[in-house]
Amino acid sequence: MNRGVRLSFMRVDAFRGIRDSIELDLSSPITLVFAPNGTGKTTLCEAAEWLLTGQVDRLREGKDFSPAVLKSKFVVGNRQPSVSADIMVGDEKRSLVRAVQGGSQQDANIARLGEPMQLIGPHDLLSFLAPSAASQEAHHLRAINLRQRWLRGTRFLTAEALAALVDSDPETVERRTQIFADLLGIRHLLDAEKLCDQFITDLGARERRLAQTVTSHDSEIDSLTAALVSSSISTTSALAEVEAATEKLKIGPRNHSSVHDRIEALSAEHGRRERRLESRRSSIEAVAAEWTTRIQTEKMIATLGSREVELINRLNSLDRSVETATAASTNAKASLGQQSERARELMTARDQIGPLISSLLEALTAANGHPLLNAPTLGALMKAVPESLWTADEQSRRGLELRAALQDIPTGLSEDRQLGVLRTQLQGLAPELCSAETLATLRAEVDRLDAVAVEARRKLDAALDPLSRLQAAARDLLIHSHDETVSECPLCSHDWGSAAELRAAISATLESAPELAGIVQSNATSAAEAASLYRSRLDDALRRNNQGVRLQADIQALETSISRRREGLRRLGISEGGPAPALEAMRQRLSVGVALSNLVRERNRYAAKEIASLLSDDIAIRGLSDAFGARLAARNEAIQLDLKDSAKAAEEAANELDRLRVERATAWELLGACREELARLRAERARVQALWDQVAPNLEWTDAALSKVRNEVVTETALLAEIADHIAAAQAAWSGQVRRARRDELRTAVEPMRARLEHMGARMGAAGRAKAAFHQTYNDVSKRQIEDLGRVVNPLFARMHANRIVDKIKVGHSDEPLRWFADAGNQEMDPGKDFSQGQRQDLALAVFLGRARSLGGTFFLDEPVTHLDDLNRVGLLDVFRATAMESSSAMNLVLTTASKALARHLIEKFSSAGAVETPAGKRVPLRVVELDGNGRTGVVMRNVYPAER
Repeated sequence: MNRGVRLSFMRVDAFRGIRDSIELDLSSPITLVFAPNGTGKTTLCEAAEWLLTGQVDRLREGKDFSPAVLKSKFVVGNRQPSVSADIMVGDEKRSLVRAVQGGSQQDANIARLGEPMQLIGPHDLLSFLAPSAASQEAHHLRAINLRQRWLRGTRFLTAEALAALVDSDPETVERRTQIFADLLGIRHLLDAEKLCDQFITDLGARERRLAQTVTSHDSEIDSLTAALVSSSISTTSALAEVEAATEKLKIGPRNHSSVHDRIEALSAEHGRRERRLESRRSSIEAVAAEWTTRIQTEKMIATLGSREVELINRLNSLDRSVETATAASTNAKASLGQQSERARELMTARDQIGPLISSLLEALTAANGHPLLNAPTLGALMKAVPESLWTADEQSRRGLELRAALQDIPTGLSEDRQLGVLRTQLQGLAPELCSAETLATLRAEVDRLDAVAVEARRKLDAALDPLSRLQAAARDLLIHSHDETVSECPLCSHDWGSAAELRAAISATLESAPELAGIVQSNATSAAEAASLYRSRLDDALRRNNQGVRLQADIQALETSISRRREGLRRLGISEGGPAPALEAMRQRLSVGVALSNLVRERNRYAAKEIASLLSDDIAIRGLSDAFGARLAARNEAIQLDLKDSAKAAEEAANELDRLRVERATAWELLGACREELARLRAERARVQALWDQVAPNLEWTDAALSKVRNEVVTETALLAEIADHIAAAQAAWSGQVRRARRDELRTAVEPMRARLEHMGARMGAAGRAKAAFHQTYNDVSKRQIEDLGRVVNPLFARMHANRIVDKIKVGHSDEPLRWFADAGNQEMDPGKDFSQGQRQDLALAVFLGRARSLGGTFFLDEPVTHLDDLNRVGLLDVFRATAMESSSAMNLVLTTASKALARHLIEKFSSAGAVETPAGKRVPLRVVELDGNGRTGVVMRNVYPAER
């Protein structure tokens, strides 16, 4: 029984490019998924790969795989990716579900059809799906990896794998080897060979490092032996030298110290004594070099100190003078600014007040003849025109009132005339108006007549309908009844005694029916006419009353408007008899008041009294412009004289301040130079003093003291030279012992290293033999399986390839069993170099389909016909059709394509094929579904073939 994994149904939800749920019926031998690029074809293949293996190889990062990459970016809510399917392995049918839990964990559940789901681990699931893909004794983690690769390599054919199956480029040899290993189920042999090779590489690197260490130790042992042969100093002489050096350095012996430690301590102490001696010697020489200049430096320091005091006193005096000059300069600048401000303000007043004077004179000219406007002075004019004392808002409001009153004069005359006309119309209409009681009586009568008309119409309808039905029934009875014995009325069952009397009664009734209908019709017509007459009277009365109401409303509106206009004139103090001249006189006086108000307001805006005095209240109105100009010119001349004097005083004060500041800056420079020299001399004196304190602490600065310290340095130098000789002798004696101990240590350490080297060599030899055995087994098994596969590949390739060039496809030579070759007559062709892209694709598909037929189950081919021409496509479709018809019970294919032509051709191939036997029962051999949409808007599925009914 075939153990291949077969899927008959698959459901995908919230998985990458598929936002919503999609269900696929895969029970037919071939299922073609047709969709434009970017719709979700590859997503369906990846969903099946994740369901079976728990991974999507294309989405891995190195060796790691995160289920978080599977979630649709446009899913609504917190739905996680899930894929479920009905599968069959051998005779066992199961439901398999895989879902992401919590964004990182992916759980698989399995159950027999119809039973509750149970959680299953990856090892148990893969052992069920691919039991023969890993040896039983393999470690479970290793077995999981092998089975995942085997399922991916045998069940899924991507465009990359399709190209690599027959590609001979050196860069793709490794990839082709892995694909064939997965396809043939011998990946464990290939991995075992690689593990042996990796073991040899790692162990070889360790062996080389160990060999280098042994060689280095042997070289050091030889050099130490040679040095010991040439040395004759004993350990006893080294100890004696150490004791002598210790005594001369006057340091106490240290208990439990080795000779080496004592030599190191002596060397350190000797070095410290030498450094102190060298420092003291340098200090003595530095002091001797400065010995004669010390007294001169002290004199210069005293002189510069006195000069510093003089310069400080001079600076204090200059600071006081600068402060006084600064105040004077500030006052002079302030006075100059005040005079400049007076001149500027005077010019501003000229520019602002001049136009306002002209406006006032123009307003007075326009109001010529008004008795109140003949005032002699500006003050008198302000008293004569009180409007000049109003605020700007009051003036503006009075101007608007006057303008409105002037504009309303024509309107008022028109309203008076219109009011008279409306009153005349109302008087003529008054006799025709109806009272409320009359209107109520008319309405009541109309309602009564309407009710009578409705009742008459109802009676007419009630009479006509039964009469018409009675006439129809009677006529039918008279025409169609042939029973001479019937004497009962068909409506009321009255017995007339005989059929003749019944017929006579019916005929009499038919003759009287028109007369009865006419009477009822006449009554209904009379009632309707009476109701219409009274309704017309009511409408006329209502129309006349409404016209009277409108006239009264218009009269009231005109009276209100006329009253409002008269009230406005009364507020302005004007009688109704002659408003136009009075309003014009008031408007002219208001214009004079506004112009005068603007002039006075601008005059009062200036704070300086001298500018306000140019336009005093006693200035004459006649010749106002000339008088103001004369006063302004005189004032300007006086201000210019004051401005000139202030400018001169400010310049003199500024010059004096600049002179004092220059003198003060010069004094500061002299003081800085003096202090800088003082600091240098004092630092030099302190440096020499510090050197002397270091050379001869607590001694006076004398020639005798200098000679004394120089003698001490000579004595210390000789002592340290003797000590150095003792230390050198001790070091030379001790080095022999050290070399001997180091040589013995190296000899002890190198022997185990040689034994480890020999053991490593043996292990590397065993690993090399194991590698060769795995390699040979891999080649033998792959060659044997490929030779068996070649018997299936040749007829498939021949059937696919329309342009017959190749006679036979055969496997490679013994050293390259995974390389394919083609016989073409007496020539041998390499598909990787001599085949076209379409020929290579045909061959790769033949290899994959040949292996698929031997395995059985479900196989996913993503875009398998990319490079095929029309003829080769027809050949491939023939192969698909033959596979579906011959192996329907053993295998099924899931194909994806973006080619509408391929979908159409495949449907044509299967259009005449009947149902075939599958594990799910009789099924159509081909099912075509179309996907539409995208991951953002949603993907929907439609069954194209067979068409839905």
